[in-house]
Amino acid sequence: MADEPKREFRASARNVRMSARKARLVMDAVRGRDADEAMVVLQYVNKRAAPAIRKLIESAMANAEEYGNRQGVDIDTGELVIATAYADEGPRMKRWRPRSRGMANPFTRYTCHMHVVLAERTWLDEKSKGRPAFAKPRHRVSKAARLAKKGIVVAADAAKAEKTAKPADKAVKADKKPAKTDKAEKKPAKKAASKSDKKTATKKKK
Repeated sequence: MADEPKREFRASARNVRMSARKARLVMDAVRGRDADEAMVVLQYVNKRAAPAIRKLIESAMANAEEYGNRQGVDIDTGELVIATAYADEGPRMKRWRPRSRGMANPFTRYTCHMHVVLAERTWLDEKSKGRPAFAKPRHRVSKAARLAKKGIVVAADAAKAEKTAKPADKAVKADKKPAKTDKAEKKPAKKAASKSDKKTATKKKK
């Protein structure tokens, strides 16, 4: 039985003199795009990693053409998509910078390994059909919902529950409270008593 033709074509660049963090910024902008579209986008990206990643994509496309010519397989490079693009951290180089009064400060030169994988879009769609359930994106749950599952009630939720109580419950609570006396009736009586006290006080002085 003949072997199945390759559907993925890789290219990698090792020990590139830049940090992996800066290379990932450009790779995130290119990942998932068509190879031809990515080549055009990288011409206008103002980052030092853009030319290196552009050469890497060209190398992967050349690998696809070379494989098709060698195996006699018709591979359309215009339909290739950047399936994966990632950068790993490479070896670090320790260097010294001269400073004043004969001192020297250490600093680090970072390197990275960049990898790109091209594949046909139709093959990627077929490959993604049989994904397991755990590959689905996770949905964030609010803190209140997580505490509610454990049976814990937050103070704010308790306050909301009191505000949204039924009118029948409020009526029952109102019946339980003692009837308040009218303040308007008490005030004149106090004033009248105070006036009578003043009159008795003036009579005693006389």
